[in-house]
Amino acid sequence: MRISLLITVLILIFPVVTAQDRDEKKASPVIKFPVWVEKNGGNYWQDGKRQGFKVFVDDREAALKSFQGPTNSTIVMVIFDTVADLARVDIARQALIGSMGKLERNYWVGLLRTQDGLRVLHEPTGDRDAITEKIRQVQVQGRAGLLDTLEPASSLAAGILQKAGVRLAILYITDSGIANYRADYLNPVINSSDSGDLSRRFSDRAVQERMSRMVDLVTPFRIPIFILHLEYRTDTLNLAYQSGLERIAAGTGGSTIICRTNDEIAPGLEKLLAQIKSSYFLGIEKPEAAKPAVRIRVEASDAEGNPLERVIHNGQIILPKD
Repeated sequence: MRISLLITVLILIFPVVTAQDRDEKKASPVIKFPVWVEKNGGNYWQDGKRQGFKVFVDDREAALKSFQGPTNSTIVMVIFDTVADLARVDIARQALIGSMGKLERNYWVGLLRTQDGLRVLHEPTGDRDAITEKIRQVQVQGRAGLLDTLEPASSLAAGILQKAGVRLAILYITDSGIANYRADYLNPVINSSDSGDLSRRFSDRAVQERMSRMVDLVTPFRIPIFILHLEYRTDTLNLAYQSGLERIAAGTGGSTIICRTNDEIAPGLEKLLAQIKSSYFLGIEKPEAAKPAVRIRVEASDAEGNPLERVIHNGQIILPKD
């Protein structure tokens, strides 16, 4: 299914905005971003209401123009990047099928894959039987594509988020190592005329640079990325790759879990889904600022007005260009 068709389908399915939000959107674009509130013991707070949140832009309070929380419609884009171990992929597949069956009715799940570019296997649906059947059919094949699809997946999700009144998250299921990519990261190009070229001394330099570029590319989309990596590798290049995946996800507000054993796959998936379920998406009017980014601070309080201290979000928003 083409990506452009998917966006059209989702905009028809989900309400674009409320009547009030429509009037506000005419005046200025709404900037939406994810927020989590963590309670004692590492659990996430899911009882937040619109009136319990305050947003400050460069220390000045900004009006909250839109709000989506755990009870609102939610799209989870599950993207398979499985190219290596069939046994691990089968464990992940069964864990995902089990988790999908437990999702509340406000969750719509879409299935995509990365081989040969981002491809839609099934558009987001509330039909658990249909998505389960597609998950069973996902194959271990081809070359890794996670790094190559991060930007188009984030762009797709951001387009939906901006137009529809939903929460959104991207969940990658991957077992790829750095050697699985089409690009040759194992033999970085060395500038023979530059004696200071770090590639001479650090074989993982090219990987680190690629991962840093990916952080810069996906962070402005403000779509949380979650990565379940099915296999931990200990060589230098893959340690740099795995560390980079953690930085990429963290930069978007998401998380990466790298499984050292097969027994960690199902619990790791449940941990990521718990964070996905607990997100809030807050929307503010695009700030009038001469600089390309603004500082953001969010405060949250419970129904009795008691402040909640552990509010998690990206402290900086890169403003979209007009």
